[in-house]
Amino acid sequence: MKRRFWSMLTTKAQPFSKWWQKFRSEVIVIPMEDPLDPIVSVDDKVLTVRTGYHTRRNTILIPLMLVYSFFSILALNDWLPDFEHKKKKAYATLEFVSEQRALKNSMSFIDDLEEYANAILNENGEVTWSTYLRAKEVEGKLDSFFGRLFLLCFFSLPSIAMWLIFFLKPRDAEVYFDRERQIVYSWRHGRVGAAYFDKMGLIENHIGINIVLQFENKKQKGYRPMAIVGIDTGKLVFHTEADTTYPLAQILAFMDHGKEAVITVPSFNREPAKLFWRVDPKPENFEARVDAALKAEGDLVHHYQTRRLKGHAI
Repeated sequence: MKRRFWSMLTTKAQPFSKWWQKFRSEVIVIPMEDPLDPIVSVDDKVLTVRTGYHTRRNTILIPLMLVYSFFSILALNDWLPDFEHKKKKAYATLEFVSEQRALKNSMSFIDDLEEYANAILNENGEVTWSTYLRAKEVEGKLDSFFGRLFLLCFFSLPSIAMWLIFFLKPRDAEVYFDRERQIVYSWRHGRVGAAYFDKMGLIENHIGINIVLQFENKKQKGYRPMAIVGIDTGKLVFHTEADTTYPLAQILAFMDHGKEAVITVPSFNREPAKLFWRVDPKPENFEARVDAALKAEGDLVHHYQTRRLKGHAI
């Protein structure tokens, strides 16, 4: 089957129904006990699929987060001064300078040592950030200090961002295909999205299957098409049409013929992805809001075919 397989930069979709007849005539769906990723559950009424965020999180985000955290700690230990140690060293230096000055042939560099020690101590004999920077300037190493600060920021800022994503980003809600009503729905961060199955938008690219639904705006005062991004087939990236064809054929077979077309058991439920602190909670008044999104369908297909789409990529 030849369909248009778009790049990651594609921002416009096509209705999945455009290729239904080709799927039905060219792809044979074999019922299995485990219908494979991205399918999460199948019963008499509903089939659900999940995004690949859990895969990207566990194989990319968490390892990078740990690596950046490790180098952040190393950079912090290298950059952060020990003021108490610097104070003791400064007093020891001044004592050494005093001893050298009592000698007839004192060392030539004691003036530099004395200047540094006096610079790092304030009038109360303490080391502070201002005196430490002043001493670094006297020493000629102020640029090196700020260079190490830049290195610390280079590792720590991405590390903090990844830790925030790790703790705050919930497990994505699944995408629901309701065979009885012939609708598709889901939610993201409190916003509900839905579409009739024959109006559902589709973008296939190297990160997987991207489904377009009519989503509520942030303040729930209107609707716009948005993409649920990155429904993968067990691969992180570099999907091809061969990877996405069979999952789409399974979804279509279920919506046409029911669970018997997809599974050989009475029902199927895949174990949820682990290492998540929380899941994206189902919004209040969910059923009514799904119905409202369906009624607001309007020019959904024309909109996602002709205008730039936003997506829930993370």
